[in-house]
Amino acid sequence: MLTSLDFIRTGQPWPPEPEQERLKLYSDNIKLFEGKHEQVYKNWVRLLRDDQKATLEIILNWPKRLSTLWADLLLGEPPRITAGNKGTPEQEAVERILEENSLINTAYEVALDVSRLGTGCFKIRYDQRGIIEGQPPSVWFPVVAPDNIKQVLCHVLAWRYQEGAAVKRWYLNVEIHERGRITFQRWTMNSAGERIGNLLEERVQETGVDYFLVVPVNNILTTDRVTGLDDYSDLDGILQELETRVAQISRILDKHADPSMYGPDTAASIDPLTGKVTYLAGGRYFPIMPDEDPPGYITWDGQLEASFKQIENLMEQLYAISETSPAAFGQLKTGLAESGSALRRLMLAPLAKINRIRMRFDPALKEALYLAAALEVAQHKSGAVTLESIRIDWQEGLPVDEIEQTDIETQRKTAGLTSTESALKRLYGLEGEALQEELQRILDEADASMPQMFKSPLPKKGDA
Repeated sequence: MLTSLDFIRTGQPWPPEPEQERLKLYSDNIKLFEGKHEQVYKNWVRLLRDDQKATLEIILNWPKRLSTLWADLLLGEPPRITAGNKGTPEQEAVERILEENSLINTAYEVALDVSRLGTGCFKIRYDQRGIIEGQPPSVWFPVVAPDNIKQVLCHVLAWRYQEGAAVKRWYLNVEIHERGRITFQRWTMNSAGERIGNLLEERVQETGVDYFLVVPVNNILTTDRVTGLDDYSDLDGILQELETRVAQISRILDKHADPSMYGPDTAASIDPLTGKVTYLAGGRYFPIMPDEDPPGYITWDGQLEASFKQIENLMEQLYAISETSPAAFGQLKTGLAESGSALRRLMLAPLAKINRIRMRFDPALKEALYLAAALEVAQHKSGAVTLESIRIDWQEGLPVDEIEQTDIETQRKTAGLTSTESALKRLYGLEGEALQEELQRILDEADASMPQMFKSPLPKKGDA
């Protein structure tokens, strides 16, 4: 935890010592996400091979599967973002910012970071327009008040890089984001890139917006934490045991897929080139003398039932601790999810977790959109407007059971608890002119199907 900017000074180590444990966790979790498990689970080879000369591995990339699950449930079905009625300057500005920044895709990347690292970051800047982009949390260093860790004093984005033709030298780029301004710095580093050298240049940019232009999104957060908890740490023991157990079973099955043989000496022959005793099977006939045993295969009963039972128990713990269920991965038994409501009951734990993530994402996305628009206003961009009221209608992420939803809306309409217009909104997401056109078509079809006797015009006043 950093409480001042003293870590960005000549002679200071990089990365700063209070942050090294967090960055080590980030590095390990990224390797797990990318399937490089043998670089994280150091005991893997020892458990699988006594000689440690080769790696026998089966990677079960549950970390990646879990992170993409949460991102899919959150953003796989894009939310509907509005800032006013259709056609208003505010709504047009929102739609433009969303499209220019591919914001849903950017948010998806940040959602992956929230799961695998515990924290994701949006950065907002201006370059001819308001730009929203994701930032690796490994370059983010929040500075908080010493007496209140929830009070952020500034956000520091810092990363080192090498530059040079003949001789590569290390440099450190720093952005200090305070309310209303950003300080850009460039520092030299020692030859190993482990300590900060001298300040080469510094400039200050006024943003015109009295907010931080870095917006973090945290996973589970507690009162004594600045950064969120990741989804992988609690599963490390289970994942390593699962991969070890499956690899051991595979090794046993491979070993006994080609069993050895036994038999009398007459089944063997001498290789004329090497002089070694060899055995050639397939198409040979072995005469058996009265005192000899016939050739046979050495077979072995692996007794693997206990191993498979262990895997089953480990999977149950994996689902419980990760707040998922087999249904979240499409593992549905016949009769368990015959309707949308039945599937939703099986998904109670995953839906509860995605709601928790959504509570963090909702204000962060709104703030990012507001700041992008505010920067455009501050820079007097043509057509820029302030987004005072932003609404995000999140989707559930589950497949819609249209038959079930139609039955529900029909029952509501029959009981007089809803209107046709509201039912069409919920069923098909229609708005504005599209909704009115559909309502008119329904009225026209109902009128066309009505018997002629009920459609005769009423007599005009004064007619006999």
